[in-house]
Amino acid sequence: MQFTEEEDKLINWLRQNYLNIILGLIIGFSFIAGYNYYNSSIMNTQHQISLDYQEIIKLYQTDKFTDFKTKAHELVERDPQNIYSAMTNLYLAKYYHDSNQLDSASSSLSHILTNSTSQAHIYIASLRLARINILEGDHVEAIEVLSSINDSATDPIVLELLGDIMLKQNDKIAAIKNYELALSQNVTPNKAKLIESKLSTIR
Repeated sequence: MQFTEEEDKLINWLRQNYLNIILGLIIGFSFIAGYNYYNSSIMNTQHQISLDYQEIIKLYQTDKFTDFKTKAHELVERDPQNIYSAMTNLYLAKYYHDSNQLDSASSSLSHILTNSTSQAHIYIASLRLARINILEGDHVEAIEVLSSINDSATDPIVLELLGDIMLKQNDKIAAIKNYELALSQNVTPNKAKLIESKLSTIR
């Protein structure tokens, strides 16, 4: 059987380029294998971090605080931007706050603000850091942290905290303004009652 002219051209082209074709196939398969390995590696890493996080929470809940701190800091340092790191830092901050180690609590919360990409965790960390700043009398830093929160001008929790700061600075007019702005937002009945009680003490 004879090949047609087109078939001859194709065979000649394949003969001349088979090495390039084989090399291209090898590269292609290697890329696919590498991509699959990369995805598998990420999934395995995430799974391990998830297991480590669960162990950390169990240590915290069973009051094994020495092991809790060690493993929590190890997880945070291993992958600072991972969402489990942010959640772990919140637990570290709570532990340090409850132990009256406010500098360490602030450090854990600041770590979230610097490294996390989760807006929910950044929001929580910002509020808690501002509260610690207020406790320590660092009102300027507290205001700066609160101002960095998205939609801070209409956030009732932020407005209430700003009212608290103004009250501590003996600026009753500004405190009343912030409390009233907080009440004008969508607040729960319990929160409204708390803010109203603050207002009643300064009016």
